Amino acid sequence: MSKNIKIAIIGAGASGLFSSIVLASKGFDVTIYEKSNKVGKKLLATGNGRCNITNQNIQLENFYSNSQISLIHENIQAFNFIKCKEFFNEIGIEFKLGQNGRMYPLSLTSSTVVDVLQYEALKSGVKIELNSEITDIKYINNKFNLNKILSFDKLIIASGSIAMPKLGSSESGYIFAKKFGHKIVEPVASLVQLVSDNKHLEVVSGVKIDALIDGKRGDFLFTKYGVSGSLILDISRDISKKLQKNKSIKMSVDTMPDFTYNELINLLEKRMITLKEKEITIWLDGIMNKKLAKYIILNSNIPNHVKYAKFLTQKDIKSIVRTIKNLEFNIIDTKGFETCEVCAGGVVLSEIDLKTMESKYQKDLFFIGEVLDVDGDCGGYNLHWAWSSAYTLAMEMKD
Repeated sequence: MSKNIKIAIIGAGASGLFSSIVLASKGFDVTIYEKSNKVGKKLLATGNGRCNITNQNIQLENFYSNSQISLIHENIQAFNFIKCKEFFNEIGIEFKLGQNGRMYPLSLTSSTVVDVLQYEALKSGVKIELNSEITDIKYINNKFNLNKILSFDKLIIASGSIAMPKLGSSESGYIFAKKFGHKIVEPVASLVQLVSDNKHLEVVSGVKIDALIDGKRGDFLFTKYGVSGSLILDISRDISKKLQKNKSIKMSVDTMPDFTYNELINLLEKRMITLKEKEITIWLDGIMNKKLAKYIILNSNIPNHVKYAKFLTQKDIKSIVRTIKNLEFNIIDTKGFETCEVCAGGVVLSEIDLKTMESKYQKDLFFIGEVLDVDGDCGGYNLHWAWSSAYTLAMEMKD
């Protein structure tokens, strides 16, 4: 019976390709429509071109939504890390473990993942129509009519979000969802670099450190426009949300999280005795990057005439330590949808039957992946949501 059921998928990204493979293996007649000239363009860019497929530690706390995030608990449990590894191993992709549980293809090349998914889809009988943008959808006589000439029994929206439009993303999924009565949580950039109007950023641009912000720790990169790095990407969701209501946000960074305030005081006082003849920046250079040392001094309100360590007062030392432990940034913007990896926002979760991924408003209409109001931390979690939501849909799809 399933061979007679025609399914259209809009979007040949991670969730679209994945779902097509499983659906076709169950006997459904599946066609993917992709407006770009290649499948998986955004997938090719993930993990800096290495494709961070998933994470060894899939936990609910790594995912976010404007709805109750607990709604997706069963989805990520049903397709957990073990199931994910088994699926990709079966289609020929071996995993390689990276930092913090990140999982990559053994080839460390994202094209491997895209090529294998495309191969498996085509081998399973999936038809992939490239350069085929769907602009019009109507539901007439229990059929979905696409672009007025294409007719299908079931429709899957796997078109992603508006993150990285240069890779083919668009707001089409949101437009289609609204057409069938769904609400959209206004998307904001997430996993994105932050823009600051701090002075002297050119002094420290390019320096990467291990830092701590609001209890989260990770790579922190100084740039000419502001800040980046995995730590910044992880906190960018909250910053983006706050910037919707505020012109700027203050952010405090602990640039030496391995030392307490008092330990740094003691360390600098000791260096005052043994290295008092050194210039201030060189005096600090022994415990941190020299560019960062200069930036710390510039932000510590040390009088201009104080050039050597021996002239620093106790007040100056405390000021330097406060700056090291609480380096403040005035964040005025993000780098936006052009560079963000994902969006926070999308189709409201409560309007989707998450046991099947079917719309509660329109029979035989389904939503999977990033078009939904779910996003995750940096480290493979967003791709895992694409896989797990696609898995739920495909496994539960009925004739």
